[in-house]
Amino acid sequence: MTKKDPKLWKTPKLVSFLEQASVAYREGSPIIDDDTYDHVYLAELQQREPGHPFLNKIEIEPDFGAGRLKHSVPMLSIEKSYSVQETQKWVNRVLKEASKQTINEDDIRVIATAKLDGLAAVYREDGLLATRGDGNYGNDITSCFAKGVVNIGDNVPGVGELVMTTDYFEKNLKKLGYAHPRNICVGVVNSDEVNEDFIKALKDGAVRFVPYSTMDRWEGSFDQLIKNHESIQSEVLESCEYPTDGVVVEITHSSLKTLLGSTSHHHRWQIALKQRSETKQTTIINIVWQTKRTGRVTPVLEVEPIELSGANVSRVTAHHAGNVKTLKLCKGAVISVERSGEVIPKIVDVIKAASKTMTAKTCSSCGQELTWHRDFLVCKNHSECPAQMENTLEHFFKIHGQVDGFGSKSIKKLVAGGIDTLEKIYASNEEDFQSIGFGPGQSKNLRRELDRSLIVETEDWRFLGAFGIPQLGKGDSRRLLEHMRIEELDKITQEEIMEIEGFAEISSADIIHGLSKRWPTIRYMLGLGFNLIQTPLLSETKTINSPISGMKLIFTGKMVFGSRDEMKKNALQLGAKVQTSVSSKTDLLICGEKVGPAKIAKAENLGVRVISETDYNSLLAGD
Repeated sequence: MTKKDPKLWKTPKLVSFLEQASVAYREGSPIIDDDTYDHVYLAELQQREPGHPFLNKIEIEPDFGAGRLKHSVPMLSIEKSYSVQETQKWVNRVLKEASKQTINEDDIRVIATAKLDGLAAVYREDGLLATRGDGNYGNDITSCFAKGVVNIGDNVPGVGELVMTTDYFEKNLKKLGYAHPRNICVGVVNSDEVNEDFIKALKDGAVRFVPYSTMDRWEGSFDQLIKNHESIQSEVLESCEYPTDGVVVEITHSSLKTLLGSTSHHHRWQIALKQRSETKQTTIINIVWQTKRTGRVTPVLEVEPIELSGANVSRVTAHHAGNVKTLKLCKGAVISVERSGEVIPKIVDVIKAASKTMTAKTCSSCGQELTWHRDFLVCKNHSECPAQMENTLEHFFKIHGQVDGFGSKSIKKLVAGGIDTLEKIYASNEEDFQSIGFGPGQSKNLRRELDRSLIVETEDWRFLGAFGIPQLGKGDSRRLLEHMRIEELDKITQEEIMEIEGFAEISSADIIHGLSKRWPTIRYMLGLGFNLIQTPLLSETKTINSPISGMKLIFTGKMVFGSRDEMKKNALQLGAKVQTSVSSKTDLLICGEKVGPAKIAKAENLGVRVISETDYNSLLAGD
């Protein structure tokens, strides 16, 4: 044991250190890592005094910004799970309460979203942005919007985080010595004068307030959550463009959430899934160079197998070729590898560098000579590189989400057989698929799925995001299509994009370049007649002639005459805005069956009109 071993400390000293560590983390200058905090120091206090007050109080944010603001609903911490067994215990507690209320398990759905690693805040009904503070009172940091922070939530009230995009941080700030994007967000909020690096990040639209309601999510049952515990975490985290600290799972059943309630520390209806951080040494035995859909060639280190956090690890990403050169990563180098909250193994230290290094000269997929772009090696053979074609196609079908059968194995076979573009795939018949090695049954299914994808309703922003244009993920595609129809995007200028909040000079230039390259394919696909749900144009929202045009709506409960998703889509087409939480700005709460009384009471207290599904349909009909 060392002098820093908490087992040697008296409880007051241990608690004092925990308080210091918590404050330091939230000020953007951590003194220990999260895992050490949770599993060494906090675990010691839990074992020593399970009922200690520190364990049941919210981790307090330091004072940022202007005056104190009282939260209408307390901003609590989140209970943590570090294993599928701990998650199962949480599920069992939820189901126990559900059984008391005769709520069927089949009626309970759970959603999973990335837990952002930023500065927690809430956008209030009065238009102010407040930090979490002590859970009951936070500080007014609304001024950060004037500095250049982008509000992704379209000014809809809700809890979220101030974060910086991971890609921007990795490309522009990490090499300048900044440790973590969170520190920069804290600096933006906490400083009257922002340094030049931060100013540039703000101008480039990289610092954002992201409400959790706007984020991509996984949805399913308790059974699916337990059976696919780790793969769900990986799926959610890999789709997030911001720094993460685990995955938040919560139930959606409103009345059950009310019944479960909260402790003084956390809500009982949600839990954070986290991976225990563990570090081990291993030796590099080979480097595999993988070509991505963008043409970037990334180094994957094949290492002597090790076990980390219950998983067998034999491959570790080195992120980019610059790291191979700088860190001297090659066969024989000894590295320290960590598998933490990000699930994906990463290098934390180089114990013994290689005597010499070698980077790839040509693309392993097409043989094209590689070129350097900053720290990245790039294959510019975009139209003929099998790896780029495979990854581009796989990205489309994954994001589009309405076509089964086009997984990585099928796409690999298609590209190898010369059916290597979306145009060729959609033009192919059953005989074409059979001619390159697919069986009669599979060929029939592929063609059927392609035909079905043209009929099924798909949001236009999801359709656009599927083409993999740089800087145009699903969220940014939605914001872009609020200003221009997808059919007109070939005419949009960089200046017009820069006028939209959240798009800066660099991202706008990337979008214009990407659109020009992909437009022939987009035009072809639009010509096939996909059944796209148009995003309402902001300029037309107020002029749409419908009884709900311009209204802010919330749909809750089990609907009888149609699904909630269908009702939401229809409402958007009719010029309404669909919210996720009740606020004073909500116009209508449309209730189906089994709606909890708490939600209705909150709406009534705020003066929100509450109507039934039948009354809503009558309203649309003009009755």
